[in-house]
Amino acid sequence: MWNIAFVCLGLLSIATYFFIIRPLIPLLLLKAKLGDKAILMFYPLFGFIGLFLRSIKIKNDCMETINAALRKNPKAKIILSNLLHKPCIMLTGSEYLKDTISEHQHFEKMNPFMIDSFIQTGLVLSEGDRWKRQRMFLGQAFTFEKLKSRVQMMNQVVKHIVDKDPKTNLNEFMSKITGEIVIKSFFGELAEGLKLEGKDAQVALIELTADINLIQFENPFILIKSLIFKERMWDILPSKKEKDIVRRVNDVRTKVKEIIQRRIGQLQENPIEDEDKMVFLDLYVTEYIREQKKQQQLINIDEILHQFITLFFAGTDTTATTCGTCLYYLAQYPEMQAEILEEIQEVAGQDEINEYHLNKLVKINALIQEVLRFKNPAFATIFRIVKNDMQIQDCRLKKGWALVQMLNASSVQENYFDNATEFNYKRWLNKTNIIKNDNGFVYIPFSAGQRNCIGQHMAMMEAKVIIALIVRKYQILLNPEVKQIKFGIKFLQCVEPDNCLLFEKRV
Repeated sequence: MWNIAFVCLGLLSIATYFFIIRPLIPLLLLKAKLGDKAILMFYPLFGFIGLFLRSIKIKNDCMETINAALRKNPKAKIILSNLLHKPCIMLTGSEYLKDTISEHQHFEKMNPFMIDSFIQTGLVLSEGDRWKRQRMFLGQAFTFEKLKSRVQMMNQVVKHIVDKDPKTNLNEFMSKITGEIVIKSFFGELAEGLKLEGKDAQVALIELTADINLIQFENPFILIKSLIFKERMWDILPSKKEKDIVRRVNDVRTKVKEIIQRRIGQLQENPIEDEDKMVFLDLYVTEYIREQKKQQQLINIDEILHQFITLFFAGTDTTATTCGTCLYYLAQYPEMQAEILEEIQEVAGQDEINEYHLNKLVKINALIQEVLRFKNPAFATIFRIVKNDMQIQDCRLKKGWALVQMLNASSVQENYFDNATEFNYKRWLNKTNIIKNDNGFVYIPFSAGQRNCIGQHMAMMEAKVIIALIVRKYQILLNPEVKQIKFGIKFLQCVEPDNCLLFEKRV
């Protein structure tokens, strides 16, 4: 009996040291050094993820606990927290963001899916020469001139899904639209009738990526497992749901590879000469064939697969969540909705939204900018690990520590925006002195520097088309049956619950 007690006490002591004392001591030392520049928010085991989840539970907003702390101490530039047993440095100050974003090569990104052979060789997680090659290659396809040819397709997708969707689940409704736009942009005509798991491709992929992300937040055991074992977590005492997710991932890989190989065969026989007529898959396959002929194979089928998943993941959730949040604020402020409806009617009437209308929809642009300032879905970059000991401003970072760049923290502080806690889209209609004390890294909704979001032009085009067509056809209303709105996390920050809005057809 005593032996068991001593063993339990010993294990408890080891766990206390490993998960509490070991990460806490360097954080306390850093707090002592930085003083008011740092806020200590240590959360045993779950760290800053637990901080977000607790903020949702208490404040109905995943960011409010941090935002309130920064308002209370406007001198603060850093949040000191933890990630399981690692100290975690959460950067909020724009000068710290500038330095770490500019020196991105010193940090390793953590795979958000924690699944092998899914997005590792795609643009988001690639490093070094592979990233430079991919960025240069894809950058040519993401200019406004190249993207404007997709505006007509965007109109068609929005009209089709708006007509057939019940519109009872806001996040799912928006994701269906943005997911289909991404799939058609990547696969073109090959996307017609594309099914995965017996469902429309975008629906199956949306459900899969959501399940991968949510399983870690819904189950503490799986969250801890993911933090300890990373990609190997799926092999460690897997649950039935985890096994099913792995099976579905494998099915997606098999199906997408079949499409890629089929397209390789088609373009080997009948190559496309005009790049303006190529979808993303055609660009990749054409380059793949060219390299194959020269026997200089840099692009392989796995990379094309990973790039599709990367673009789907990056292009679906962020734009969908941004649009959903825009619709929520239009419902909350009917006078703003009326002003934006008037602009849509003046600019486009009942016509499709075309490339010439996009720059004239200045109020919709202002609405999107204010949502990205106030409730940016991507409020932080993908979590990173420090590769080697280094100095950032007056903060010494140690190898192996976790780093989180909080892109939105400055945007809701009075130091940088007047009436920062007030949602006011009209601030963006005044082109001068919107941002105070700006070093170029205060308001960076699409990140900044070399690794900023390559798809930001496409995202803004999509958002304008989606909002314009929906607002013109429907009056957006708050659902009176929903008593509490919250901004939770489904990997990204999003408005909940899913049935918070009603869509009433305009006469």
